[in-house]
This record gives sequence, C-alpha cells and structure tokens, in this order.
Amino acid sequence: MLNDDDFQNGYDPELILAVERFEEMQKNKGHYFFESDELEEIFDYYYHQGHIEQASQVAEFGILQNPYSANFFVKRAQVCMSHGKFDDAMEQLNQAEIFEPTNYELYLLRGSIYDLQGNPKEAVKHLKIAEGFAEDQVDVVYSALAGVFINWKKYNSAIFYLQRVLNLLPDHPDALYDICFCYHQLEDLDSGIGFFQDYIDKNPFSDVGWYNLATLFNKQMLFERALEAFDYALLINEKNSLAWFNKANTFINMEEYTKALDCMYKAHDVEPDNPVLRCGIGVCHEKMGRIPEARTWYARALEMDPILSDAWYGLGICDEIDGDYDNSIIHLRKALEYMPESEEYWYSLGEVYAKMGDFHNAVDAYKQALDVDETYFEARFDLASLHWKAGEKGKAEQLIAAGIQLHREEPDFLYHLAAYHYKHNFMAEALVRLQQALTLDFENHVQFFEQAPEAIDDLRVMELVHKSKT
Repeated sequence: MLNDDDFQNGYDPELILAVERFEEMQKNKGHYFFESDELEEIFDYYYHQGHIEQASQVAEFGILQNPYSANFFVKRAQVCMSHGKFDDAMEQLNQAEIFEPTNYELYLLRGSIYDLQGNPKEAVKHLKIAEGFAEDQVDVVYSALAGVFINWKKYNSAIFYLQRVLNLLPDHPDALYDICFCYHQLEDLDSGIGFFQDYIDKNPFSDVGWYNLATLFNKQMLFERALEAFDYALLINEKNSLAWFNKANTFINMEEYTKALDCMYKAHDVEPDNPVLRCGIGVCHEKMGRIPEARTWYARALEMDPILSDAWYGLGICDEIDGDYDNSIIHLRKALEYMPESEEYWYSLGEVYAKMGDFHNAVDAYKQALDVDETYFEARFDLASLHWKAGEKGKAEQLIAAGIQLHREEPDFLYHLAAYHYKHNFMAEALVRLQQALTLDFENHVQFFEQAPEAIDDLRVMELVHKSKT
C-alpha cells in the first residue's frame, strides 16, 4: 500500500519501484519474476507498516516462486505470529528448519514465540541456538535475549546482554534505555549512575546517554545534577523531546512550575501532535493555579487520544479544585476506566468522596488504592481517619498497626504517623514518632507540619524540633 510520503521517508527508491511492480502484478493478475532478496524487502516494507495482509501475499508468492527457501516460511511464520496463531507459526518454522537448519531467524522467531507464551527457558534455549548462527546479526539476538530476561525479571542477565549489544553498536538507543530501566528495577541506582558515567566518558556526545544519566539522578532526587545532565543532552540534541519533557518534570518536582512550563512548551514545539506533551502542559498550568488553561490543554490532549487516562485525571483534579465534585468523580472514574491499577487515581477519588461526606464510597476508593499498593501510606492514614471519625476505632488501629509493620524505619511514614496521632490527640505517641522521624531525617520535617499545620503553635512540638536541630 504505497502512499506519496514513502518517497520522502527514507525508503530506497529501488524498493519503492519493486513494491509498485508487485502491486501492478497483483492488479493485472500476472506472474512477474522477483529476486528473493527483493521479495524479502517488499515483505518487510509491508510488515513494518502494519499491512499484514499484503505482507502475507508476498510470503505466499515467495514460497510459490521459491518452494525450498526457508526465508519465506519464516516470513509466513511472522504473519501467523501477528495473528496470535503460535501453533501455526511453529509449523512454518519446522518447515523452514528442514530446508535450512542454520537459519538464525527461525530460532530467533521460535524464541520470541516461547517468550510470548510465558516460557522463558525455552525462549533462551532457542535464542542461544540463533546466537550461534547469527554472525553479523548477533546484536539482534542479544537484544532478544535481553528482552526475555527483562520479561523474566532477571535484570542482571538482561544487562549482560545489553552490554554485549553496546559493545557491537555503542550508540544503540534501545539498549541504553533498557539498561537504565533494569538498574531502576533492581533499585541499584548507584550502579546505574556509575554505568552511564563510564559510558559518557567514552561517548561524550551521546544525548541518550546523558538523558538516561539524568533520569537516574531524578530517581535519587538529585534534581540539580539531573538538570545538568538534561542540559548536556539538549546541548547535543535540542530536538530531544524526551529530555525537554523530563527536564520539565524535574522542575515540577522542585515546584518551579514556570520553568517546567517553558520546558513543556519546548518539547511540544518538537512534537506538536503528541498528546502526552499537551497533557504535561496542562499539568503545569494546573500546578500554577491556572485552571481554565489547564482544562484547555487536557481537552486538547483528549482530542488526539480519547483514552489518555492522565488527561481525564487532570480534568478530575481541576473539577475538585473548583469544588465541582460531581464532575470530578465522573472524570476520575473515566481515568480509572483506562488505568484501573493506578493507586493515585483511586486515592484522589477517595479524597473527593470524603469531601462530599460519602463515607462508603470514600472507604472503598482508599481500599482500592491500598489493594494496588499496600505501601501507599497517605491512603492508609486517610482511610484510618475515616474509620476513626465513624467510631470504628478498631479498624483504624488495625490499619495503622499494619502500616507500622511495613514502614517502621521510614521517616516519611513516621512523619505522617506523628501527624495522624497529633490530629487525634494522642500527644505522647505523636511526640515519640516525631522524635523517631527527626532522628532519621531532620531535613524533611516540613512533612509533619503539612499534615498537622496547627502543631506549629504547639510549644512541645517546636521544642522537640529545635532540640533535634541542634
């Protein structure tokens, strides 16, 4: 299915002419001769554009013209895979193996099928066979092996193969992004930062390298260092919209919303039709208190992507800010329709119901948030408070006790716990928990006063804070 843009999108003119010739043959119901390599390129052209039916026709013609060629049975297997017909795909690969048992692509595809079927051991087995036959395409096999190990959550093994990819192709962007992802999943940010610092020493003009270093600094909340790394990425490639977008998110984390908005607009200049960036602009306006502008950008995002959950969520938050709780619930539930596993969405829904005085729906929403993430202690405290106010003190105490078991050494939780006890007039317990939190992390004691602002006038509290500082 040719279109006028194909000539402007980097396709080889000879390939385009070959595609035209193939389509002419189909139209005229003729039988032209094509070189095997030529047919494979035509297949790949259709397949990568998502024109599976046309790709299937090329594979069938290839088998008709070359009945003993393994390559076209592999192509036919790809078509079967795209339709989820894994057994049929395996049959085609078995046929390919009869004709060419050293064809690495058939083992690569087998490995991919086993991976999709949730059988990583068989996937690795066949990809290892592919590795032995791949020769100058071995980087493709290493990438596939890394993908299997990522799906298997064996991130160290994935890093091993991703590093092999980079040894062959040092500027491979997907390998760099995946390595960053793996270190994040391992919760080994220091090693990840070390890796990218070493990588940048050898490849100082890699904007992707600088970008991933910046994201890891962000995860460690080293925002200034993250901004510096983003700046280097953008100095190398000012069209890196991801870098602009995440630099904006860094400023949002720093509550510097004017700077964040400027970066979001620059990302949008690069990708004006990206709904996520439109949503990001909406977030910045929302944080700045510009609710009408936020609504406009959320709506613009939804014009392009009607199922973008963050945009529906943003509209729900705008409604909440305006006191329009009925519409807020409609929009938040719309967001949850498209992303039901978001603890943040459930928590916000609970907050709105609580403001409306709808106890039962608020409790249900907070419980849903905790079902998604039991470590979400804001939902835990708000749920406990609801039970306490309803006279269900046993349920409240049970929630708090479970939270203590999960977070007993986490200062953020302890600050929230101290505030919870303070607001419920358990002064002795509040002061004990506050002391524990101050000892672990004095710098973030503002969290306590955000939760219990009335405590700033309490001499007992202020004396404890002052002593902890000294």
